[in-house]
Amino acid sequence: MCFSAHTPLKDKMLAHSKAMKAGEMNPYHNLEGGMANHLKPIDDFCTKFFVGTEEGEVIYTDWKMERDPETGRLMTKKPVNLYMVHDGCVHTVQRSPFYNDIILTIGGWNVAIWKEGVMTGPLLQSCCAPKRYTSGHWSHTRPGVFYIGREDGYIDIWDLLEKTHEPALSQNICVTMVTSIKPWTFSSKQQFLAVADYFGTLHILEIPWTLSHPSTNEMSSVNHYFEREVRHLEYVEQRKNIRAQEKKEMEQEMEKKKVKTYQKSKEQTEDELKMDYENYLELEKTVLINLGLIRPAEKVSYMEIM
Repeated sequence: MCFSAHTPLKDKMLAHSKAMKAGEMNPYHNLEGGMANHLKPIDDFCTKFFVGTEEGEVIYTDWKMERDPETGRLMTKKPVNLYMVHDGCVHTVQRSPFYNDIILTIGGWNVAIWKEGVMTGPLLQSCCAPKRYTSGHWSHTRPGVFYIGREDGYIDIWDLLEKTHEPALSQNICVTMVTSIKPWTFSSKQQFLAVADYFGTLHILEIPWTLSHPSTNEMSSVNHYFEREVRHLEYVEQRKNIRAQEKKEMEQEMEKKKVKTYQKSKEQTEDELKMDYENYLELEKTVLINLGLIRPAEKVSYMEIM
């Protein structure tokens, strides 16, 4: 013989199941009443990020709002910096899985690698590719490797330890545009690359050992390359500032010379006019002597001859 009775625990379970069903029917029911506890802002959290636009711009901005000192209202900040690097729509902005401050951007016919905190420009900017880039992804196991899909069905494989000015390898995958690339580690010995094209076909490729397994000290070698490029950008910026300062000083010196030329004293002007007049008289006398109108010993002016 069995008996069923409504205990407090059973009532709570029934109420919880009803709430779950109501939540499934209306997933936004919690938004109607608002939150009971207000979330506190995280002060030590980085709120800056990179974003790409359809015009090829790469924007580094901050989504954290600041209070306007005049009105007291919370306002969005202006972008920290804006770069015109890509010549087409930027469709891939991805942080490196090995370095938190290294970002890969792909758009148009080129690719760029950035370092957060470096405002002078990208660490690496490739030349124009034969075809437009359409997708890309970092390698999950090698810090210096990333894959880029093109509109002609090829994949460019970059290996920064081998080459930094062009892809280390190009492989044809399909006859149409590559729309998505995603590497996947199946095991410690096997890694695959999923490639999707414009026709909706999925291609599964096995990544070779050399591209899936890092070499000795690859982390430090790639990091050394990024640091070297940062120093190079700093050197270029310093030389640019020095050249700008030299140009400014030359322009100032030219302006000073012009001012000295036009700011002659009255006495200097009179002396120059007197010297010009005396030279004219000497020339006049020489011409009259050559014409036989006067003798060399005579002193006669042009007015007397007339």
